[in-house]
Amino acid sequence: MDMKKLFPEKKISKKGIKEFLNKRGFYIVLILCIAVVGTTAVFVTTRNASSPNTDLQKMIPGDVAKNATVGNAAKTPAKSVNTNPSVPAQGKVTDPGKKTAPGASTQPAASQNNTAPKTTQPSKTTGSKSTNAVKTVKFILPVPGSVSFQYAEDKLVYSPTLEEWTTHSGVDLSADRGTQVKAAADGVVTEVISDPMFGYTVIIEHANGLKTVYSNLASNDMVTPNETVHQGDVIGSVGNTAAFEVAEQPHLHFEVLKNNVNVNPMTYLPTKK
Repeated sequence: MDMKKLFPEKKISKKGIKEFLNKRGFYIVLILCIAVVGTTAVFVTTRNASSPNTDLQKMIPGDVAKNATVGNAAKTPAKSVNTNPSVPAQGKVTDPGKKTAPGASTQPAASQNNTAPKTTQPSKTTGSKSTNAVKTVKFILPVPGSVSFQYAEDKLVYSPTLEEWTTHSGVDLSADRGTQVKAAADGVVTEVISDPMFGYTVIIEHANGLKTVYSNLASNDMVTPNETVHQGDVIGSVGNTAAFEVAEQPHLHFEVLKNNVNVNPMTYLPTKK
């Protein structure tokens, strides 16, 4: 073929270019476009085949996305989806005897019954202890005398000293001056005071919220606060220091308080000397 006939030796003008595109150039451009499209399709198909889990990694958070593939995602769905640490994985057996952290609910309901007997065991051993914990306080007469003035908190009685009707928060036990005054029960001395109305006074605290008050004593130097005394211990002697009962015969003014409220002392004192 004579190449000179196909490409004559002359400058290519715009008119020549248009004629070339209208004839052979159109087919050349069409072939190039088809080649580009085909190459792009092959590249995209090959890339998708080599990394099929790209979109899956975007949807699955954390370490699960790193290990997820199209093949093992279909075979082991429980391992890739289970994100709750408090729920055991599918097919995994939890040991019912194994202890778990407080608030965890991984054990079946039947295994929780193993701890139920522990809550009922203390009741077997505390029955006798609770009975012995509450002790009955029994008083003795603080002085070997009879009642010369009755308890009268809910009524009025006549006071020879005040020469008027008034209340009386305790009982007066007749006894000569100097007679020993003894603790009515075991306890602890809480106060030793000099009251302007009741004179020298000793207060002892006992069990069960009880307190005893010993007034009209001769002195206040027999016992001291916080001292432990036993039933029958001498805590003072009968005197004449109670100003509002000075006109009466020698006696011990004796009171009993239950939870800091005055009650009738005769409820706790023996009926006989």
